[in-house]
Formats: sequence, C-alpha cells, structure tokens
Amino acid sequence: LASEPTTAPLDAGNVADAGSGAVTATVEASSAPVAQAGWWRTYAAGTDASARDSAVDVAVDARGRAIVLASLAQNTFGVLAYNPDGTLAWSSTYRDPTDDADVATKLALGADGNVYAAGSWQRSDTPLGGFLVVSLDSTGALRWSARSDGGGSLSGLTVNCAGHVVVTGNGSDGTHTLARTIAYDAGGNVLWQASELGPLGLGADGRYVALDANANAYVAGESTDGNQNQITLFAYDALGNRLWTTRSNYDPVHIPQTTAQALALDAVGAPHVAIAEAYRTSQDAEPTVELAVRKYDVSGAVVWAATVDDESRNIATAMAIDPQGRVTVTGFAGSPNPDSYLTAQFDSAGQLRWTERYPWDAPGQHEARAVALDKAGNAYVTGTAYGADGVAAFGSIAYDPNGVVLFREVDGDSDGRIGAALALDRSGALYVVGSVLSSPRGVVGVLRSIQPR
Repeated sequence: LASEPTTAPLDAGNVADAGSGAVTATVEASSAPVAQAGWWRTYAAGTDASARDSAVDVAVDARGRAIVLASLAQNTFGVLAYNPDGTLAWSSTYRDPTDDADVATKLALGADGNVYAAGSWQRSDTPLGGFLVVSLDSTGALRWSARSDGGGSLSGLTVNCAGHVVVTGNGSDGTHTLARTIAYDAGGNVLWQASELGPLGLGADGRYVALDANANAYVAGESTDGNQNQITLFAYDALGNRLWTTRSNYDPVHIPQTTAQALALDAVGAPHVAIAEAYRTSQDAEPTVELAVRKYDVSGAVVWAATVDDESRNIATAMAIDPQGRVTVTGFAGSPNPDSYLTAQFDSAGQLRWTERYPWDAPGQHEARAVALDKAGNAYVTGTAYGADGVAAFGSIAYDPNGVVLFREVDGDSDGRIGAALALDRSGALYVVGSVLSSPRGVVGVLRSIQPR
C-alpha cells in the first residue's frame, strides 16, 4: 500500500498499480466552504466516468483529522485523512491484485493513532470470498494486512487499546451459514477464530462485534431454526473460548423474522442490541416491524427489552450509549417505504425518555443511518433526507439530552447525496460522509458542519 501526502486538495489524478496488494489514488475536487469553519469536499479515484466511489465510515483521530473509509469503484479500499481546515493530509488505497474486488465495510481507530480498515475480498474462483483487514499508521502507510481463507463476508470490526482487532461476519461449512469471528494481535497475527452454527445447529450469522475492558468479545447476529432468523448473541473470552450463547425464542407463527441492527456496550460492559423486530398476528397477515432495543447482562440474560412502533415498519440502523446508560437509537419509519427519520432514547432501565419521527416536510425515502453523542449528552443523527425538489441530501438533526431539537440541517445541491456515517470532533464539528450521485459518476462526499451551540 502507498500513501501520498498532500497539503492541498488535488484537482486530478489516476489510480496506478503500486506493487503487490497495493494501488494509489489521489484525486480531490473541492468547492468553497459551506459556512465559516465548515467545508465540503468530494473525492474521486481514477478517470473512469462510470465508476462508483462512496464513503462508508468515518472517525476523528487525536489530531482532529477526519479519517474516511471509502469503497472506490466498488472494488478498492480507500482511506482519506482530512485536516480540520479541509486540506487532504493523506490518502491511501489497498487492493490485492489477485482479487476481483476488495470491498470496504468498516473503519476503526486505535488508541495509538493507527487506522484499521476492514471488509471482504472477492474472487470469481471463490464465490463466497473472505475477510480482509488492513492496518495503516497515522501517516497512511501500510502496517499489515490480513485475509481469511475463502468462505464468507465481513460485517463488523472493533479494536481495543492494546491494538487487538476482532472482526465478525459470515462463513460457510458447505451446508450452513456460520457466524465467523477472528481476532488479530497488534501485528496482524491470528489470536483466535470461531465459527458457530448457532444454538440450533442450523446456521448463524455474525453482524456486529464489541470488546469489553477484559477483551471479552460480544458478537450480535442471527441464527436460524430452518425457517426464520432470531437474534443471537455470542460471548468469547480473550482467548476465544465461547463463554455463552443466547438466542431469542419466539413462536415462529407470530414472529417471522428478527435482525440485529447495532451492538453497543455500556460503561460496565453490558451488551445492548438494536433490533428490527417483526411479528404478525397470523401466518398470512402482513408483518409489523418494531424498532427495538434489548439489554443483556454479562452472562447473556435479558435485563430489559423496549420497543417503538410509531409505524407498521420501523427499522433501527444505529445506536449509542452515554455514560449514564441512556440508549439513543435511530433509524427510519414508514410502510412499505421509509418516509421519516425515527429516533428514540431510553433510560438505563429501558423506559422511553423521548422519541421523534421527522418527515423533513417533503416526500421521500428518508433514512437515518448513524448516531453519535457528545460529552454533554447531545445526540446527532444523520442519513439521507429529500428536499421539496425530490433530490437526496445529507440530513442531520441534533437533540439535547431531553430530546429538544438543537438544529436540523439539509446539505445538498442538484446532485443527490446519500449519507452513510458521521463523527464528531472535540470542537463539536460534525463530519458527515457518504456518496454523491453525479450521474454517471459516483464520488465520495465529505461535509464538515459547524452549528451554533
């Protein structure tokens, strides 16, 4: 992997072969800042007029730089580091030349400033693909890369203060889908791995992973009874020994499908899972889907469960927990298509504190996709909102700890913008990333927004 530092946005560039497992890309097109101390940047890799580049995740490092993970042309990892003033500090890309595609999924930052990008490798001779993890230092230079053998795709990533990385996703034993989890040490060597068929032995899938202070790993996903999926939570110790597995047990006639939508640990390490919880009153009835949160203790017992059923279809997409144990979950509502953001907060006992469904005063498939909390307990959500002109834009809302709206913001122009992720820096600036649909080309979009407090 190669990186190319720069002190100013670049106007043009190419994707060029840089040796085994590596390519480089340096293209940056920018517009004038959208507000004082705010800015908007786009990034495109190469010169293919039909390529689709999109940002999939973002985090802010200790230097205040926005680290953006991008899927470039749908087949290459891209990592971009933006300084607070909007200049591109560095950009790095990774693709193994033996792969048909390396698809970026998740980003994490280590306490030492190292960057971890994870996703899946894909090859036509190995249809199921496999896991791919790439570690960069704080300048964008490659530290190590690790890939699993064939079978499955990666969904979740986390890293602890020791630089240990745990990823999860799905695999296969040739008959069933497996919930597959792999842990790496700080040098990219495999510490342990587990492949689970689930409590019923009929297949399972890992979607999200989190590590507690003792390096115990929690994996949230689903397992099947052969017809429907139910939420399943796996717990492993620091050596990869399975501590326990818990699975919801609902009447399959009334609960056709539940899916894990997010996982987070509270201050004492108790896992919480956000859920799209579907049920029907009879086998032939249309299902109702609730936005749900379930809290577990560290032994896997359910402490409480809470739901929001504002509409007949309510889907959670992201969740965050503050130091007081208050759980903020966001997503969307509407049936059959989403028509509103839906955000709710529960207290540490699972009681609903506040909720808001917001349709952005215009028709469209509005979908909140990410949530972040600041030190004051304010909640920020972002995703895709549609304006009166029917064009998609980044839509962000901030709430104080009591659910009072601090601001709503729609950022867009004639090109459609699809919001994917957000992060906050120490100053309270909001970074929103996603894709810009400037037909026929798709490019990465990065917004830094400053709002009055």
